[in-house]
Amino acid sequence: MTDIYSVENFDYKRAVGRLLTRVRHLLLERVSERLEALDLTAAQWGVVVTLAEGTASTPAELSRLLDYDPGAMTRLIDRLEKKDIVRRTRSTDDRRSVSLELTDRGRALFPEILPLIVGVYNELLQGFSKEEATQLEGLLTRMLENG
Repeated sequence: MTDIYSVENFDYKRAVGRLLTRVRHLLLERVSERLEALDLTAAQWGVVVTLAEGTASTPAELSRLLDYDPGAMTRLIDRLEKKDIVRRTRSTDDRRSVSLELTDRGRALFPEILPLIVGVYNELLQGFSKEEATQLEGLLTRMLENG
């Protein structure tokens, strides 16, 4: 396989890593703007959606799925608990084990979140065909698999 970059052709401003960082920053900025009306941050919406979809139910599972270190996830859950969006419940079998669930307020927020997020993604993908968007997803997935 031939290397894509060399010292001679490497342009930091156009390098894939730099572009990915800029797109991520733009995405988080736009998501934060939209979620402000719901009193949520870009980091918090992932927790709400993941719990609502039943993909995770513990802080450790959320940390793994959302790529957060456990300490950051604990602080994130603390803030969501203070906002009455998430509730921690201790296992009766093992007091060290904590499960998470959405409160009534959290469940009510869930259907409001996805349309906002979808809107941001569609804004950033303006001018792309569905095929190009699917190709981009595939290319990014391949990069992750290479890691």
